Amino acid sequence: MTIHENTTQHPNSVHPQLTNVDRDLLQAHQPGYGSRNAVEVAFNLVNSTVGAGIIGLPFAMYLSGFYSGLALSIFVSVVSQFGLYMLVVAGQRVGIYKFAVLVEYLLGRPGYHFLNIMVLVQAAGACLSYIILIGDTLPVLLALYFPQVPKLSDRSTVLIFVSLFLIFPLNLSRSIGALARWSIVSVLCLPIILLTLLIRAPVYSPSHTAELLLVGPDIFASVAIMAFGFACSQVAFNNFLALKQQTSRMWAYAVIISALISYIMSMSFAIIGYLSFGKDVQPNLFLNFPADDAVINVGRLALGISMILTVPMAFYPAREALQKTLGFETPERQPNSYQHYGTTIVISIAITVLGLYVRSVGKVYALIGGVSATTLAYILPAASYLVTRSIRGQIHDESKDPLLLHSGQSYNSIGEGSHGNNNGNDNSSSTSNDSNSNSSSSSSSSSSRRQNANNDMIPPVPIEEEPVVIDLHDGSPCWYLDLAAGLLIIWGLIVMFFSTKGVFTQP
Repeated sequence: MTIHENTTQHPNSVHPQLTNVDRDLLQAHQPGYGSRNAVEVAFNLVNSTVGAGIIGLPFAMYLSGFYSGLALSIFVSVVSQFGLYMLVVAGQRVGIYKFAVLVEYLLGRPGYHFLNIMVLVQAAGACLSYIILIGDTLPVLLALYFPQVPKLSDRSTVLIFVSLFLIFPLNLSRSIGALARWSIVSVLCLPIILLTLLIRAPVYSPSHTAELLLVGPDIFASVAIMAFGFACSQVAFNNFLALKQQTSRMWAYAVIISALISYIMSMSFAIIGYLSFGKDVQPNLFLNFPADDAVINVGRLALGISMILTVPMAFYPAREALQKTLGFETPERQPNSYQHYGTTIVISIAITVLGLYVRSVGKVYALIGGVSATTLAYILPAASYLVTRSIRGQIHDESKDPLLLHSGQSYNSIGEGSHGNNNGNDNSSSTSNDSNSNSSSSSSSSSSRRQNANNDMIPPVPIEEEPVVIDLHDGSPCWYLDLAAGLLIIWGLIVMFFSTKGVFTQP
């Protein structure tokens, strides 16, 4: 087996025999099996970012003050994207492509459980906020246009139907890459939402006053809402593994495209909403409009569709965090079918039930943003980047990471960010000789350990003699990223303290 620098030959072309189910499982947990280009992954990131948080951004502009809100929104967006990039770079340096496993590697088992709890709170809270917005949106439309069917105006009935028949099927896949095309549909709903607001909000603005203040009444609560609105680090590795070309440059392209689209969409919504309603703006902007406004109802429908398609983007990391907490997923095994579908059903029921009884998204935004979003988007990615700054290409040995590709070798030993055995000709020759001499024995042992997805292990991959071509990331420290990482940690702690303090001191 030979290794070449700076390009990537996709394993799907090396292993065309893989079924879609097998590739879905491999793509969810191993590098090298992605099937999406940078634009598709960028739309996945946009769909993860521009969710329920966008509805609260006009309220965040009121809390921060208009001019401070503009400046803070740019800052929060930029640092959130830095966090996404740093997280993947840290994973490349140590050959780990799971957020929880990376934190365990850096902080030990307590760090692993802490991360899973944070991801579960963030992702499940996001799902809950989406469900609340669906409950605020669709029943209003159905009651107006189908008054002859009273059940359609009942919030509980609508939420149960939507959760069971529309959202639940999207939650069944193992890999988030399966949602890429649905994400495009969701993102395409956003211009419709913005257009309806642009048309109708000025009609209502004369009866409201929007002061262009420098500083508003609660700037840190505003930052927490923005952090919730721009954060999606919990799906960073999932989306990176979905990339067909898993290089740092391609990941940067996806992050930049996602950041630009997310910011334009989100802040257009925020500015229009705040300028139209000023200090009277609601945490859910659509509550400021009457129920019988036909144009706004088109936006409400687009919002409902977008939220339905966005729930799975938060659901996947929530399920993964729960599976790790319960021990269903470990470095040696993946959840079997019963565990996978069981946790899917349990979380779906729990979120739906909470959505039936929780109706306000205001404190959900601030609390989740202040605690989990700042931890996941700022503190942990920056800390991971700094702790791994002196590690260049460290990899797992086979005993620690038995998620193998073929010839008995872990992909991490030949994959991106893992070039510790390719520093010279002697080492390269040794690697090649070892691979050839052990191919028969290692492949048989690999096959004996590999079972299909129903029996907890990843599917077998046919052995091919074609070279695996990869991009090698050297993980070299960069002074401005090191500085940014340090500032990110300090910023995250400040926002966490003041935003949560504000939530608990409110009446």
